[in-house]
Amino acid sequence: MKKDNGKNGKAVWGLRIMFVACLILLTVPLSAMASRERYVLDFNDTQIRGYKGDAATIFLKKSLKAQYPWVRIDNMKLEKVVLVAKSKMGHGRAELRVGNWQTDMFRVSGSPQLFHDSGRYAFDRLRFQNPSKNSKGPWQIELKGNFIVRKIVLVVREHKKREFYGGYNWHYDRHRR
Repeated sequence: MKKDNGKNGKAVWGLRIMFVACLILLTVPLSAMASRERYVLDFNDTQIRGYKGDAATIFLKKSLKAQYPWVRIDNMKLEKVVLVAKSKMGHGRAELRVGNWQTDMFRVSGSPQLFHDSGRYAFDRLRFQNPSKNSKGPWQIELKGNFIVRKIVLVVREHKKREFYGGYNWHYDRHRR
């Protein structure tokens, strides 16, 4: 039996190319709707400690808004947080709270000899994953002990609102009058 690579073969390849092109066109706008961003919150080696054994709280949304005032927090989903800090005795503990959820307490290393050393090697880096399925509610880091915090890195996924370029946009039309 003879293989037919004539008109039918070209039609099959044409259909495959069209299918791949349509697939690309459909998936690109979906990936453009959510982008992953990093925000570095600079704390300039600030010393933070609780009062009479209570935990000190770093309010991440408030700090993000103070350092990046143009950012819309309500469109963000927190993915992870990186804390760059050190504790005075090496026994400090930190946890991430998102809404009503929190991570386990993690030990932040350090020593009295390196506590006032500003070298990069003196700081510990803790990585927290978001313990919540969503990012509603406060974003906070609870610190128990005596710390120097250099920076906190927030990794978020920003969901952009769809724009209406064609068709009827009730919200826009209502405010034009």
